[in-house]
Amino acid sequence: MTGESLRRQVVRALLGGLLCSLLGVDIEHATAVPTTGHHNAADAAARPSPGDSARAKAIAPLRQHRTRTRPPVRYVAVSVATVWTTPGRKRPVDAPALSNPAHPRRWVADMTVHQKRRLSAMAAVQTQALYATKVYILGRSGAWRKIAVASQSTPKNKLGYPGWVPRRQLTTTAPARTKRFAVVRRPTAWLRSDWDRGGATGKRIMELSYDTRLPVVKMTSNYVKVVALDGSRRALHRPAVVVHTARTAWTPTGADIVSDGRQFLCLQYLWGGASGFSYDCSGFTHALYHRVGIKIPRDASAQATLGARVSLSRVRRGDLLFVTGASGSIGHVVMYAGKVDGRRSVIEAPGTGLGVRVVARSTYTYQVARRYLTG
Repeated sequence: MTGESLRRQVVRALLGGLLCSLLGVDIEHATAVPTTGHHNAADAAARPSPGDSARAKAIAPLRQHRTRTRPPVRYVAVSVATVWTTPGRKRPVDAPALSNPAHPRRWVADMTVHQKRRLSAMAAVQTQALYATKVYILGRSGAWRKIAVASQSTPKNKLGYPGWVPRRQLTTTAPARTKRFAVVRRPTAWLRSDWDRGGATGKRIMELSYDTRLPVVKMTSNYVKVVALDGSRRALHRPAVVVHTARTAWTPTGADIVSDGRQFLCLQYLWGGASGFSYDCSGFTHALYHRVGIKIPRDASAQATLGARVSLSRVRRGDLLFVTGASGSIGHVVMYAGKVDGRRSVIEAPGTGLGVRVVARSTYTYQVARRYLTG
């Protein structure tokens, strides 16, 4: 062996050892460093089996980092897609939430209070995603897809709020690109098949939730013509939506947000609810802000870390107030509603068996208050 050949082999050996060291691979036994820190059981279940190649497990993250590719994109094809903690078989009562078309109103109405409490006790639902919402595909299990809801930020995943939905509730078709888009401003609004000078008419196609967004191709004082995901032209009653362009200057006030919230008085609470058919506490505050163009995190614990911290003695309408839970961490969020019937009040989605309500601010003891509105 020549001196040059020997030098080359030594260099290759050193580089190989350095690479394996960086990847956490033992050169002799090729044993991958174990991973920890899964967000939930579904993540843990997705861990490769011991029989997988350790070297492949170590190299895969590096390859992904080099290419910087994003996961595949899909869009929600039903009025409301409920995002579950785990894939697989659900209760018979959950069938309306699993179908296409989905029937969120029927699902909420059919469940007893006990059945709703089971959702909470089991943490079975993570969140919900509205029609035409963009999601990323993170994984698959049979007829289920693990997704990240792009419009719902969370520390759990930088791409959006993660969880599982039936594959049948997703589509590859993106919303049409138009200069204007409509945002549903009522608790729900019917997408209809036809229109005339009097407004949206014809067959009821789909009951859309508050904060659903659709591209607009025509607008009159009585109806808005929009494009559904299948490319068909449909109509919404004009008073049920607000129309924006990409250049719209969003200038909401605290009074605007509280006024939107009061539309939902008596709407029943649902663990993981994030639609006009039912909300949980942070799903409610997230939706109210998102409708007016302000992005805040999905969960109360994350909402409590952003925005401007304000003194509890200086809160304004629209500010969020956070309640300490039994564990000492943030367990609940309410919105300051100003004076109602002469008393300082908050509006909230309080818990299973109760509806959205306005109560005295003194009902709770607060850990912190946050302001997301400027000016």
